[in-house]
Amino acid sequence: MKTALEMKSINRKITLAIAFLLLLLPNFSRAHTSEAVIKAAFLERFTRFIEWPEEAEIDDTTKPFIITVIGENPFGPILSEFYSSSKIRNKEVEIRYISKPGEISDCHLLFISGDEEDSLVNTLNIVSGKPVLTVSDTEGFAEQGVHINLYIADEKVRFEINETAIRNSSINVSSHLLSAAKIVKPYKDKQ
Repeated sequence: MKTALEMKSINRKITLAIAFLLLLLPNFSRAHTSEAVIKAAFLERFTRFIEWPEEAEIDDTTKPFIITVIGENPFGPILSEFYSSSKIRNKEVEIRYISKPGEISDCHLLFISGDEEDSLVNTLNIVSGKPVLTVSDTEGFAEQGVHINLYIADEKVRFEINETAIRNSSINVSSHLLSAAKIVKPYKDKQ
């Protein structure tokens, strides 16, 4: 007989596995599962195609992969549940929730909520030049410098990438991820 804790862990793993499998289906729509679960899974999927500089210590599995959410938490408990028993890049995942740009500290991925529009420029300035992937789900944020923005089209979660912002940061993105995205502000090589 399994304990309640063991059952909870199994349920989380099943939810994670289903979300990842559903993301692989070509006609997957948000009607099949909650939008928050899909977006939480996308965060991990993005990390597979990002290369952080050595200073980010992404290969040091003794230190956690840190996801920080600034502003209103659009995930509810999903994000914490999703990553409580899962890893990103073979690292334990630590989720931090903050309310002001001044609270941003070392993290690998910064999710910027839509209610942060007034402080978006300040937030992006704080992480500028740091090995931090910025992600949002708010219309217009990619155009303003957020690296990856999630959006809904045809009842499916899709994503756009600000190629110029990525190329001007200290992280690198795989051409595979770029080819799967809608490109906002294409990078023009300055030669």
